[in-house]
Amino acid sequence: MKNWKKLALAGATALAATTLLVGCGGKTEKKAESSGSSDKKISLKVWVPTDSKKFYEANVKDFETENPNVKLEIIENDASKAQENIKKDPSKAADVFAAPHDHIGQLVESGVLQKIPEQFSTKIKEEQIDSAVQAVTYKGEEYAFPFGVESLIYYYNKTQLSADDVKTFEGITSKAKFGGSNLQEVNAYYWGPLFMSMGLDLFGPNGEDPNGTNWNNDKGVAVLQWVADQKNNKNFVNVSEDALSKFKSGEIAALQSGPWDYHKAEEAVGKENLGIAVYPKINIGGQEVQQKSFLGVQVFAVNQAPANGDTERISKAYKLAEYFSSEKFQDAQFKEPTRSTIPTNKKLQESDAVKNSELANAVATMSGKDYSVIMPKIPEMTNFWSSTAATMSGAYTGKIKPDQYKSSLDQLMKDISGQK
Repeated sequence: MKNWKKLALAGATALAATTLLVGCGGKTEKKAESSGSSDKKISLKVWVPTDSKKFYEANVKDFETENPNVKLEIIENDASKAQENIKKDPSKAADVFAAPHDHIGQLVESGVLQKIPEQFSTKIKEEQIDSAVQAVTYKGEEYAFPFGVESLIYYYNKTQLSADDVKTFEGITSKAKFGGSNLQEVNAYYWGPLFMSMGLDLFGPNGEDPNGTNWNNDKGVAVLQWVADQKNNKNFVNVSEDALSKFKSGEIAALQSGPWDYHKAEEAVGKENLGIAVYPKINIGGQEVQQKSFLGVQVFAVNQAPANGDTERISKAYKLAEYFSSEKFQDAQFKEPTRSTIPTNKKLQESDAVKNSELANAVATMSGKDYSVIMPKIPEMTNFWSSTAATMSGAYTGKIKPDQYKSSLDQLMKDISGQK
């Protein structure tokens, strides 16, 4: 699971030599002049996700063959901390870096990212799933290249629950114990989307309006009441780091987690007993709705600062980021056991390889709008985590009483938007 977290960057003015020159914030465009011979030696620093260096070195050969004048320095970097690592000194950071898509808003607002050249954005729209395109789009422009999608899913023990049981939350908890992320100390990554499950918005319908969160109504109150009710649900078990151990011991029959825990879940109950399911329908306030999860998209982006205006270097950086987002590269990442990254490429999501993988098919299904909400990218998202967690946990523990739910949501709306 990823960590969600301005920097003033001057001089990021040059874009790809063979494409468009786009000013900071993507407001102006003009044709760029070629900066030199294609034989010029170019070095690119690349930050790839943790534990992936060997894979990238082995699978970047085609790019190196097609671009013999480019030398790549591949370095592992915690993608969830890409934003803060770039802030330390953009000019010494990577030319191309992996990051979760929700970093895009702050990186754009601080001047680190410029909108990508049109031929790349056109290709992204043609080849990538709609949710991935939306994930890399900020204020109507594309800023990064998607290459992987991840969402929470349900793991369950087939000896205790059937495929029909896990179609609804009530079906699960009527038969066995569900291990839910601790509601006493709420992690809003897990439970915040309950509000969106009720048809409510976080930062408006497009996730870009700081004042567009609309939870302070009867539907929002019903969510807090559902949270409070779980305290008396004998089959709802609060779990944290012990979730998989409780799954292994049989104390819980189902839990919510992501692809990163697949192998541990398989070890816990055995391959033959492990079931995987998309999020179930859930009854909140007497209304059966589709429970939703946050959707995260892994992206590669270009930091122009290290090139210091060298348009040929910037051009190669964009081509490399595009390469990492290509169908061929995504296919290799998906099929490599040490990576198993679920692709964002349309053709790959419809491929037999994805369809025949229970895990990949579940995550691919979850990437649709009916099952997930794309993590908002605006800077105000930093207000969301602790404020939402405190309100939801307050309802669970009883610190916030039912007659206070509406007023607590009124305050939460102010806190999330950053209003004083």
